[in-house]
Amino acid sequence: MKISRHLAWLALLLSVVVTACSATPPKELLERNDHSGLTTWYEQEAARLQEKAEAMRQRAERYAAFSEPHLTPKETREDLIAHCRSFMHYYAKAAEEAETLAKLHREQETAIP
Repeated sequence: MKISRHLAWLALLLSVVVTACSATPPKELLERNDHSGLTTWYEQEAARLQEKAEAMRQRAERYAAFSEPHLTPKETREDLIAHCRSFMHYYAKAAEEAETLAKLHREQETAIP
């Protein structure tokens, strides 16, 4: 039973990762090779992902603070906290990657006359 719970969490995490990874810059920016626009898009994406990471951090804190969070029979407080922390780390890493891409496009802006 514990393995099926972990598989369910893994499936949920995978579905969120696939959905979150599907965020791509607008096609017209890519087609125009618009590095300024791509820089802005990636900066905004990084900010959005940082907000999501912060929301997950706060949610984990709330779960840790409540003595009896509303749980289903198959959940524990530790499961919920671990779940939130996993997403928090995922969103933080994705935000770092978006910041790196913004930096690369910013450098391309100045390199192209």
